Amino acid sequence: MREERPEVQQGSMILPYFNDEVPVLYLADGTGYIPVVALCRMLGLSPETHIPRWRRLFLWEHARKLPLRTEKRGMRMVWCLHLGALLFWCSSFNWSLVSPERRIQLREATDAGLKHLEQAHQEMLTRYRQMRHLLFRFLTNYADAQTQLQQVATRMHRRLDAASSVVLETLLAQGSALIEEATTHARAILQDQATNPIMNVVTIDAEGNATEVDTQPLFPVIPEQQEELFFAQIEQLTHWYGDFVLFLVEHGLSPQENHDGEER
Repeated sequence: MREERPEVQQGSMILPYFNDEVPVLYLADGTGYIPVVALCRMLGLSPETHIPRWRRLFLWEHARKLPLRTEKRGMRMVWCLHLGALLFWCSSFNWSLVSPERRIQLREATDAGLKHLEQAHQEMLTRYRQMRHLLFRFLTNYADAQTQLQQVATRMHRRLDAASSVVLETLLAQGSALIEEATTHARAILQDQATNPIMNVVTIDAEGNATEVDTQPLFPVIPEQQEELFFAQIEQLTHWYGDFVLFLVEHGLSPQENHDGEER
C-alpha cells in the first residue's frame, strides 16, 4: 500500500535564536511543522539515532509524517514536529553533542521559550479566574430569580387586561426558561472545574522552610465551547430583559416597581 500524502504547502523560515533557514510545511488549516531532519542537520545530530528515542517522548504527541521536497532527494515522507514543540525539542537531547556556539543558542531559545510559556500560563490563569468570578456572580445574582418572577406575575396581573396578561405570562415563561438554562450550564462548568487537580504554590526561605502562598489549578482552562455557550445564553437573557422592560413601559409601568433595585 502506498503511504497517503497529506496536502501541504512548503515554505521556509529563519529559526529564531539559531539564525538558520529551515523548511516549514503548512497544513490546510495553517498549522506549521518543521522536518526533524532539518533540525538535526542544523545542530549536527543524527536523525537515525535520535528519532527512535524521541518517538517515545511526549515531544512526539503531535508529530506527523509529511511530504518534504528537496533538490537532492525529491519528494519524501519525513517526520515533522509541530512548531509549538520546539521548546520541548531543545530539552530532549544532551547539549554536549553540539558545538559551544549552538549550546549558547539552545540556552537563549530555551530561556525565551520558558518566559513565553510562563506569560501564557499567567494569561490563562487570569482568564480562568475572571470566568469563575463571572459564573459565581451570575449564580448569586439569579439565585432567587424564579421566585421574583412569580412575585412579578402576581402583582402585575391585577393591573393588566386579559390579552396583556397572556403576553406577560409568555414573557415570564421565556425569562424563566432562559435563567434556568444558563444557571444549569454555569453550575455544570463549575462542577467540572471542581474535579481538576490543584497545585500548591510555595516559597522556600534560606533555611529550606516552605510556606504555602497560593493554590492554582493545574490546568486553568475552561473549554472555549462552554464559555461561548454561556455568553450566548447571557446575550439571550439580555435581549429578553429588554423585551420585558419594553412591555412594562408600553403598559405604563416602571421596572423599579417589580425589582428590588438590583440590575439584572
